[in-house]
Amino acid sequence: MESLLFGDKLVSMPYSAYGSVVSEDEAPEEAIDLLLESVRDLADSLEVDFVSLRGRELGDPPGFEKENRFVTFSIPLTVDRDDIWENVKESRQRQITQASESSLQYRVGDSVEDLREYYRLYLATMRGHGTPPHSFRFFRILWNRFFERGDLRLGLVEKNGKLVNGILDLASGSTVYQWGVISDYDHRDLNGGSLALWKSLERSYEDGYDTYEMGRTREGSGVYMFKKSWGGEKVWFDDYHYFPGGKAELPNPDDEKYDRVKDVWKRLPLKATELIGPPIRRNIDL
Repeated sequence: MESLLFGDKLVSMPYSAYGSVVSEDEAPEEAIDLLLESVRDLADSLEVDFVSLRGRELGDPPGFEKENRFVTFSIPLTVDRDDIWENVKESRQRQITQASESSLQYRVGDSVEDLREYYRLYLATMRGHGTPPHSFRFFRILWNRFFERGDLRLGLVEKNGKLVNGILDLASGSTVYQWGVISDYDHRDLNGGSLALWKSLERSYEDGYDTYEMGRTREGSGVYMFKKSWGGEKVWFDDYHYFPGGKAELPNPDDEKYDRVKDVWKRLPLKATELIGPPIRRNIDL
């Protein structure tokens, strides 16, 4: 991935919490070492700023540095439904109850038109963050490959027929992973985001999954505090980095040096962000 803002890098996997080496449990350590050696050779030949391998403990491989920069919260779903509810912070429970009893309606998205509706609010949400969006084609590829299998799960919260919150989850094995949360800032006081997440938990529990993971988050952020209130186990991601040209600074979107760029992006028309955003976003691995 090549980015003027965030440098040139090799990433496994971009746009996701996990990646790194894939191996059988009984694979010998030498096999993993050979894979990592090939990664170092490729990075050296491409002269990238760094390599990032996400979410798996690898021990102490030569040339790589382990860092715990992100966390997730893992919520067990094998307990009783009432136990899942009781683990949610009381103030969050009140928000869910108030949202359920208000004029909000939750439904499961099950069509490409629902995905388009999600994407329209996604564009506004990303602009509000000062962040370039993925293209609709990106989401459509995910939909085509995973929806019929039940591995892409779309939840929508509406007020009088207008989408105000959405959540996109991806399932793999026995776990559901939170991936894309969107919201209408003008309706944030309705607590539709809390309702959407609770419905995702309920649905994952009813469908027999073992775990719900809350996504990749920086400790101490506002999003971190929101996710913490749901009562899951805090789990650090084991990320490994290799720097071919010597230690380099890893990108941090919260760095003040990006503030001006974000401010400019927030002022762009939505149509402009939809047109010029995806070519930029595809080279940002966050």
